[in-house]
Amino acid sequence: MIKRFSILLLSFLLSGILFGCGSKTDDTAEVKPRAAVRVVSAYLGDINNTVSATGSFEVLRDEKVKSTIPGKIEKVFVLEGDVVRKGQVLATVISQESNAAIAGANELLAQATTPAEKQQAEEALHLAERTAATATITAPFAGAVIHRFVTEGELVDQGTDLVEMVDPNSEYFVANVPINYVSSIRPGQSVVVTIPGMNTPPIRGTVQVINPATDPNSQSIQVRISLRSIPSLVTAGTYGNVQIKIGEDRSVVLVPKQAVYHNDELDQYFVWRIQGDSIALLTQVDVGLADSTRIEITSGIKQGDIVATVGGYGLPDSTDVKVE
Repeated sequence: MIKRFSILLLSFLLSGILFGCGSKTDDTAEVKPRAAVRVVSAYLGDINNTVSATGSFEVLRDEKVKSTIPGKIEKVFVLEGDVVRKGQVLATVISQESNAAIAGANELLAQATTPAEKQQAEEALHLAERTAATATITAPFAGAVIHRFVTEGELVDQGTDLVEMVDPNSEYFVANVPINYVSSIRPGQSVVVTIPGMNTPPIRGTVQVINPATDPNSQSIQVRISLRSIPSLVTAGTYGNVQIKIGEDRSVVLVPKQAVYHNDELDQYFVWRIQGDSIALLTQVDVGLADSTRIEITSGIKQGDIVATVGGYGLPDSTDVKVE
């Protein structure tokens, strides 16, 4: 009886030791951390097919306003960027003769030593100023001032350029479009022009005329674009970038550009498709049109599929992930 009890006790102790060892192993097992990713659902949308090109602004009406008489600039009323109406005063010029009379009277005043001499000089100065012949220079048309060539007090000749004006309504954009796109460009297509380095909003317009002559050096065609709402500081010769809309794909599968990875060696595109909120599957896709933020997926995933936008790059296929 005692021997049997001892055997049972020994068995119990051994099982307890084994159980304890097993529990310790489970508690200390290493848990591999999962990669954190951010995701988005592929969705249906419309995307534009555009042609990118560069070019410059040109203007049909650009005029330098000149002094009508020789003399001295009395006052300039405008600065670069000012928008003026037709007939608005731009500057006034004192005639050469009147300027000489005023200068002579000032000289007499400076040399006067007695009260009587000073009084005579002051009267002569007042008379010269009161009777001075002054030319008023006005804007020949409504437009914007893009250059001011003179300052107040400056001596000018007849015909000296005072300011330069342009008519913003006559401004247009000439785009140099690669020749291989010539068959896709036609009048009436919508356009967006942006100006690098200038804090101006995008300028919208339409294709107006396509010049059939080709530049043999650049292999491009010139496309004239009519514009609207042009900032006054945008002058002829300013360079810009243009996007010409030549078509549109409607109701196609779209994802953010950062969700798509291009393998340069294979020349293939991939996304990390998230399966069951826990596994990232490296999935090859075919792409179509793209704009500044989105890209069209023509095969490989469908609407509603979840793809990684952040954290997926470089992950092996079938990696365990944690969706943030």
